[in-house]
Amino acid sequence: MLVDLKVAQLLCSRLCHDLVGPIGAVNAGMELMSDGTSDVDEAMALVAGSGQQLNRRVIYYRLAFGLGAGARASVADARMLAGELLSHGTVALDWPDPADAGPGKPICADGMKLLLNMVLLGIESLPRGGTLAVGVSAEAGGTGVAITAAGTAARFRDEVRAAMGPDFPVGDLSARTVQGYFTARLAERLGTAVETSDMGGDRVRFAAVLPPPGA
Repeated sequence: MLVDLKVAQLLCSRLCHDLVGPIGAVNAGMELMSDGTSDVDEAMALVAGSGQQLNRRVIYYRLAFGLGAGARASVADARMLAGELLSHGTVALDWPDPADAGPGKPICADGMKLLLNMVLLGIESLPRGGTLAVGVSAEAGGTGVAITAAGTAARFRDEVRAAMGPDFPVGDLSARTVQGYFTARLAERLGTAVETSDMGGDRVRFAAVLPPPGA
């Protein structure tokens, strides 16, 4: 998959934006401890919590956007990463364990990237928080995944939907739309597509079929 330089630059901008918050909180906690006038335990808790959040995001983004997934991955791996990413925030994850509901079969590395990026699209669709429900099923062409984002004011922004179109010009991308563009290009590379729909009732749905390794 060839990626325009602007796409790489915008993705870097987006990731830096998402990491600035916890990094700033770590620095704030260190400053509170160094001034000697603050509650040390409170400052340590701020540093520890922000450091953990930063670590979770870096691990997730490395696998969602980088080359760290290796040749094989699984739905269970993606579920674990999503759970850790959302463990402290306004979005709750409703994703049954593959061992109990749905297949736990391996998927290809790019299939895992696609799944992780679909989760990010779901999170973006919940500006006021809510629930991200993930359903997994065995399909003829691989593993079917449906993600439903439900919460107050849940919506799939028109500009992101447009950026996911097959002929969207790279020159029109922004840091706000580049992740949707990247997700759609990943799906194209896998010979699939991400279906998006506004379901009404403050619910948005994303669905795709992830091919198995070697497909």
